[in-house]
Amino acid sequence: RSTTYLHVRLADDSAYADFACRASVTPRTSELTIATGAITATGSYHSVDTEADAASDDLDTISGGTDGMRLVLRASDSGRTVVVKDGTGNIQCGGDRSLDNIQDTIELIYDGVQTAWLEIAFAANGA
Repeated sequence: RSTTYLHVRLADDSAYADFACRASVTPRTSELTIATGAITATGSYHSVDTEADAASDDLDTISGGTDGMRLVLRASDSGRTVVVKDGTGNIQCGGDRSLDNIQDTIELIYDGVQTAWLEIAFAANGA
């Protein structure tokens, strides 16, 4: 995390203010491999691979969330499909979401009251 200071002054020099601005970068934490339909999030950005490098695998449950935590997932390999399942475990999205390209992403937020991951955005960015 880095801090930048912004100095703002009126044209007639009658008043000014300093603001501290912080930029936050979220590096990809690690690759997670589905095991029996589940992964455990240890950071806020992960690539996800299928169990035993299967051609396709369902992701039903994500462990490790805290209330308000955001999580971005992407496919680890364009040759394998991770299917984020809607309503099967603790993931709620607008239908099943297939991550079948390393450019495909899904963003989720954890709701502690519902004990569920809720979809914020999905992007099928790959070819």
